[in-house]
Amino acid sequence: MSLKDKLTSLFPEKPARTDQKLDDTFAATFFPEGSPRLAHMRRAAHMAERIARQCRLEAPEHEKLVTAALFHDVGYSEELKRTGFHPLDGAVFLAHYGADNEVIESVLWHSSTVHDITYKPEIEAIYRKLTPRPENSFLLRAVSLCDFRASPRGEAFSFRQRIHELEQRFGTGSIPPSIARSMLAASRSTLSDCIKSIREVHGSGLPWIFCDIDNTLVTPGTILDEENRTALHRYMEAGGRVSLITGKHLVSIREQLEEAELPGPHSGINGSIMLDKGEIKPIGPVLEKVEELEDILMNEGINYSTYCPDTIWTRCDLSEAELKTYTDVGEMLPVKGATPENEPVFKVLTFSHQSDRERCRFVRELARRKGLGCVRTAEHFLELCPEGHGKHSAAETIMRNHDWPDLHSISIGDSENDITMFGFTGYSVAVANAEPDVAAMADMIIPRCEENGVARLIDELLNSAMRDSEPAPEKWLMNE
Repeated sequence: MSLKDKLTSLFPEKPARTDQKLDDTFAATFFPEGSPRLAHMRRAAHMAERIARQCRLEAPEHEKLVTAALFHDVGYSEELKRTGFHPLDGAVFLAHYGADNEVIESVLWHSSTVHDITYKPEIEAIYRKLTPRPENSFLLRAVSLCDFRASPRGEAFSFRQRIHELEQRFGTGSIPPSIARSMLAASRSTLSDCIKSIREVHGSGLPWIFCDIDNTLVTPGTILDEENRTALHRYMEAGGRVSLITGKHLVSIREQLEEAELPGPHSGINGSIMLDKGEIKPIGPVLEKVEELEDILMNEGINYSTYCPDTIWTRCDLSEAELKTYTDVGEMLPVKGATPENEPVFKVLTFSHQSDRERCRFVRELARRKGLGCVRTAEHFLELCPEGHGKHSAAETIMRNHDWPDLHSISIGDSENDITMFGFTGYSVAVANAEPDVAAMADMIIPRCEENGVARLIDELLNSAMRDSEPAPEKWLMNE
């Protein structure tokens, strides 16, 4: 008896609706508008689409993977609840729908189900009557990977971001993050297999590197040293691609990039502008009602700088100490004056030292009220930016423009504004001097910026490519 038949026999009552196509429109009908659960399912489906397209799966396998990822949590719907155990309830729905047995099987056993049922004797008894977990099913492994890399609210997460989120929500020593940690090796193995397939079908041996600059590649205020410069050029000569992604204005560092002979493309202002073939152009969304934001900040005694395509503006009387924070990192100084009305604005930087908790709370709450993003880029700076936009946006745009399989990529950083890159790229890397919360979300921890950790990572990537071994250097992988 097939799995489909077993499930419909055990649960003969048919769902009210099984007459629509298994697509996003149908999935959305099972959850309220704006549901975080639906956003999570959609993010998992987006990851599945990336895997299917970049691995060039055949059309039937492509459809099964995206469908299973999209509907993997449909069992949480109140409409479909039978046992209260969502993998089983979702599989029952799909069985009555007449879905492919492999899709049903992947939903039934996805992610931590094999662990979860051991805490639910009545559910485990039902599972014993069904087909065993298919240990070698690529579809099941891929759906579990997609689930792992999607946050509960629909953001793209790295593996360790997901574990970190579970620790924050349930506690470090609780069961959910412990189970996630136990699944880490298998999920990484699935990603590794996907990337090996991507390398084979696309002929791209080395991943595209997206690297932060200050405190990652160089000590703030210094230029690229010879060891890192030589490593970057070796990487590019071997066929690798490198893009530097910084929170700074590209006008400030354009000359350095040209002197270092790094062709890019590169991005600045946290993914809002791009330097490509000698031309700086905007690529991101802009802020609205900027003068209102500036007024609110000034009324609170918070100094700011507003970033436009060619210039940084401020109406504030910046202190010597605040000006020094700019010169220390090699950023061009703000021009005193009102932000021109016709100028697009990409971000508003506030001088909010991380030790001033009251000020930081005010800025983050202001961002929340105005529907904006808020991200720390250095100990002195807390920045307001368009919601949902960040360095990952530049990485995604660059790879799309170059028809590059975007899972075959690595991001490297040290600060909060690097975290969205961690979630989007195939692998994520933090330097050992990264902020603790940032390091906790990276797949790998490499030596410190001062120890030229990026150059040492590049050496390992080149060696791995020569040996045709694992896509990620195992010596720096974090396993917990």
